[in-house]
Amino acid sequence: MGYSFIIPATFLLSISLSQGQTIQRKSAETTEQFATRLKPRVRQLAHPVLETTAWGGQKAIIALYGYDDTKDDNIGYNRIEGHIYLQESPGQYRNIAFGPIEEDGGYPEILSVFFANSDTDAAKELIILCKYPQNHYDYEGAFYETFIFDNPGQKNQLTYLKKTSEKFTGCECDWRDGKTEIAKYKTAAAVKSRLKGLGFKQQ
Repeated sequence: MGYSFIIPATFLLSISLSQGQTIQRKSAETTEQFATRLKPRVRQLAHPVLETTAWGGQKAIIALYGYDDTKDDNIGYNRIEGHIYLQESPGQYRNIAFGPIEEDGGYPEILSVFFANSDTDAAKELIILCKYPQNHYDYEGAFYETFIFDNPGQKNQLTYLKKTSEKFTGCECDWRDGKTEIAKYKTAAAVKSRLKGLGFKQQ
């Protein structure tokens, strides 16, 4: 196709930075206050914090923290690191870290965070849809990439579903030679529709 989209080798697909650690949520603390208090040093929230019961009614808070290298002039985050704070009992959470999602020709911009079924079990997977602006000699536009993570279950990790995720890569690009490409999967609805077409039941 004339370009190469490569997930960096440093994409850590299933990690936990605080296995076994219990985190206390303060009384009357909002979801955003909770996630902000726990953000790693020199990180910022890269997407609105999401609180969900998508995994069997068990409450989970999803926070995506961005790191910006202030030495460059680009606007955005060089990398985005994910954390799921999974409730174990009222006010008590465990931390599951995943990612990072890193720059690739452009900085990642999170377009959507949602849930859909993409494997053989009933539990939904966490899906993150990203856009990477591109400006190169041969072409310009944007890459679209979808990162699909298996539900944690009783594990203290999220596993990246690489083969399924790779079905949703596309370039919305104009080429120097006059060629134009259109990306198919730029919205959560488009991703869910394709998953349904692959035989995964959606609710």
